[in-house]
Amino acid sequence: MFLIPREKPVVENLNSYYVDIARLIEHYQGELGAGVVHFQSPVSEAVLFFDEQSIVNGFLDHRRQHFHGTDAVERVVEGAGRNNFTISVYRILPERLYFWANLPKSKVVYADLTSEFTNLEGLIRKLEAEKFTGYIDVEVKNAQGGLLFIYKGEVIGGSSADGAGNLDRSEQYRQDLIQRSKEYGGNFNVSRVMLDEPVTAKKSAPERAGNSGKADSGSREAKIDSARVMEMLGGLLYALESVVRSNRKIRGDFETLLNRKFVEKVDKYEFLDPFAAEFRYAEGKAQFTGSADQKKLVAAVAECVTEIAESHGLLVRLQKNLEVWRREFADEISAFDIRL
Repeated sequence: MFLIPREKPVVENLNSYYVDIARLIEHYQGELGAGVVHFQSPVSEAVLFFDEQSIVNGFLDHRRQHFHGTDAVERVVEGAGRNNFTISVYRILPERLYFWANLPKSKVVYADLTSEFTNLEGLIRKLEAEKFTGYIDVEVKNAQGGLLFIYKGEVIGGSSADGAGNLDRSEQYRQDLIQRSKEYGGNFNVSRVMLDEPVTAKKSAPERAGNSGKADSGSREAKIDSARVMEMLGGLLYALESVVRSNRKIRGDFETLLNRKFVEKVDKYEFLDPFAAEFRYAEGKAQFTGSADQKKLVAAVAECVTEIAESHGLLVRLQKNLEVWRREFADEISAFDIRL
């Protein structure tokens, strides 16, 4: 299994027999800026990581043979039509591309730590303080283990050890893994991922003339549909509103609760000021008429939602209610790096 951020695919279930791989990657270089193409067949599996300019790295497992770098890239691009691969493409945040592209070449730095002498929660705090980049492989006795990915000291998600490879960005995943390790005991292996650019740098063919058909980072950010962002924020706030309204211990209406939190945040996010009404939420719909960039707006709303849920002991319930929301807005959640 290749460890890649398999959330909502940009495209899936393509058959390599009908696809020009180089042109496929060229298209998504302009569309996404950074991502990974995953290839799966009964006897082979491969991944090709790309940025705006190049295929930066590749890995291929074929009948117990392992290839990486230029060798893997050439074998996949040139032989895909003969191997009948099923192809999926996934978005990756550009600044984290080399994390995922170098993950298979990670090096173990702490091996066979046991819960008898090492507390997983304390280990995570230590790695966060060290601004560590890599992952913790958690093996839990008689229960499901998993992986925790850490990027420059920040836990960016986890993946259960069930072979599915799905990335779970929620805080609940981390807490559940910590709790299982306490309850059942386990072993921890810590591996470091280097963020150096891989040696492989294969220009996708055919070569472009200038910047034709290619979007720069600014225009790519603009491609994040503002209507979709509002739908996402509206859905997030509606999920919070639902769990708040169902809790009889909370006095007052949801609108008042939300506006109080917005007032608390005005010094940090002035566009949340309820009196200015640049950002408004009502009946499951969000609207924004201000000039703040989308990233800051999303961060502000997500922060408010998290703090309201935590302060009323509703975070776990909210996270469970967000499963459908996560699937529907997986691309936007990845693009804005929302962790809830």
